[in-house]
Amino acid sequence: MARPLLVQPARIGSLALPNRVVMTTVKLGYAGKDGRVTDRHLAFYVRRAQGRAGLLTTEPMYVQPNGKEIPTQLGIYDDSFLPGLERLAEAVHQAGGRIMAHINHAGRAANPKLVPPENLVSASAVPCPANKAVPRPLEKKEIQGLVEAFAAAAERVKKAGFDALEIPFSHGYLVHQFLSPHTNKRDDEYGGDFENRFRFGREILQAVRDRVGPDFPLVVRMNAEDHFEGGMALDDARRLARRLEEAGVDALSVSSGTMCETPPFCLYPIGTPKAHLLPAAGEIRKIVSIPVITAGRIRTPQVAEEAIREGQTDLVGLGRAFLADPDWVRKVEEGDEEAVLLCAACHQGCLFELRKARGTSCMFNPLTGREGEIRIEKTGAPKRVLVAGGGPGGMEAALVAAWRGHQVSLFEKENCLGGQVLLAAKVPTKEEFADFVKWQALMMERAGVEVRLGVEVTADLIAEMDPQAVVLATGGRPRIPDLPGLEETRWTTAYDILAGKSRVSTRTAFVVGGGTVGLEAAEFLARQGVEVTAVKRKPELAASMDPLPAAVFLKRLQKEGVQVLTGYAITRFQTDKEGNTTVFARPWPEREGEPERAFPAETVVIALGLEPENRLAQEIQGRPGVFVVGDAREPREILDAVWEGFEAGLKI
Repeated sequence: MARPLLVQPARIGSLALPNRVVMTTVKLGYAGKDGRVTDRHLAFYVRRAQGRAGLLTTEPMYVQPNGKEIPTQLGIYDDSFLPGLERLAEAVHQAGGRIMAHINHAGRAANPKLVPPENLVSASAVPCPANKAVPRPLEKKEIQGLVEAFAAAAERVKKAGFDALEIPFSHGYLVHQFLSPHTNKRDDEYGGDFENRFRFGREILQAVRDRVGPDFPLVVRMNAEDHFEGGMALDDARRLARRLEEAGVDALSVSSGTMCETPPFCLYPIGTPKAHLLPAAGEIRKIVSIPVITAGRIRTPQVAEEAIREGQTDLVGLGRAFLADPDWVRKVEEGDEEAVLLCAACHQGCLFELRKARGTSCMFNPLTGREGEIRIEKTGAPKRVLVAGGGPGGMEAALVAAWRGHQVSLFEKENCLGGQVLLAAKVPTKEEFADFVKWQALMMERAGVEVRLGVEVTADLIAEMDPQAVVLATGGRPRIPDLPGLEETRWTTAYDILAGKSRVSTRTAFVVGGGTVGLEAAEFLARQGVEVTAVKRKPELAASMDPLPAAVFLKRLQKEGVQVLTGYAITRFQTDKEGNTTVFARPWPEREGEPERAFPAETVVIALGLEPENRLAQEIQGRPGVFVVGDAREPREILDAVWEGFEAGLKI
């Protein structure tokens, strides 16, 4: 069998790569507030080097303090950062890897909570919609100071022992703010026509090249398209690509979007297109002779291989894919592609955890960000383990326990594995969640877990089998409100709709509850042609999601015509002799003198969350060696179930 093109050697300038997979820059948030490299960084990048990534890229490192995006971002603005950066480069090299430093200044996309207003700068005073900040235009002498800052940072990159350097002319960061006519309104030599707008970037490249020498690999990240009116488009990208090659750049890394206007096309949350930059990258590749790297939700080895075969790109850029599976490349090299744990672009473990100041992790891979803290080691005392429940938490517990050498039997009362993940996979745009179920099932099979479907675990079964450890991952059951008149209505639950256990045959549906599951069921029904109204008490919508995928999701709901009303609490249902139901709701919080509101409802959909399915836990209370995980413990998110299952598997 021919060796996949994906794992054949490549070059970026003087740098030889063993394969064509580049880990693109991913914000980690593992530094202290001083921006120094930590042991957490070392463990993270070393693990990806061990997984045989062709080239790793650091998270963005700010070249001046006023270019900082997150509080715990890496810095590179003076020589005091060198010892930590040297440790990082050396650690990756010792692990057999190669690492590229990514240096940046965020400009108007910098964090206004970290950068005082007077220090927030850009090409012009164009507000950033994402952070609501208005930067001040840079003075000429400040521009030269920034050119020097990039050049000095580049010199540190080479001194520290990195293998290559990447500078973003993309994503609405400072260099891009000069390139784009949307953000550059200057009337001096740095504004106006393309060549003037390119001047700042060209001066940076020349100064950097002067410091690092002609042979040090230099990569520029550039946009194929900004994805908004007035931004840069593919024709601009072609022109920029030619000028970058003329300026001595060794490779182009193609991406899209701006962090101020179109962040979904920078960060690609669930609901954004997959691999859609490849055609544009192919057009750019036709007009340059240097290698092109392309990113943007290229999640599977099959898509990556086809992109290279079709000439759309020379190398493939993956970011979050390496959060989910650091062995992505190794598995492809070994022909074990079915064992790759695929990213679902959910943002729950990566960007959402980063926003909470806990650092980037992964919903599907609890080891991400904890590589230096946790080892899955064989036990010296194997036990018989019974796992009740084949959802994400139960399967994770079974898998980790089996990896450690325990004898594991998993029981699931339904005739299929997956639990709440399978329901999530029924939601439009979340189909990829089903890949996680397939992966867990495959890994359990390889680890020797005995799986018995269609069997509900009881206290008697536990007593009969007498396992030495029990993991209860029995999930949750829909919370049904005790409200007058509900039983006389035509009603179902959001969970039964997504599971295919019930369907809505009426023209309209009324969703009680506007949490994530309720709104996902609303979208599911709207796509089937049902007119949906959802009512909830609190004003927050999709609060359990990261804000970026939540924003994408809410725009889809609006497009589908789903009406969401907040500030109402349902009080009762009334159904007349003809079967017509009226739902009554009072304002919430209750306001004196404001009357109830009545809503017509052909079908009522209850979506008020889950309550723990913990009856079995109560029946075996007091038994030693019992672990309760996921919704059986407390209904929350898939991430919580997976991570708790992982911890249970470690503790047994």
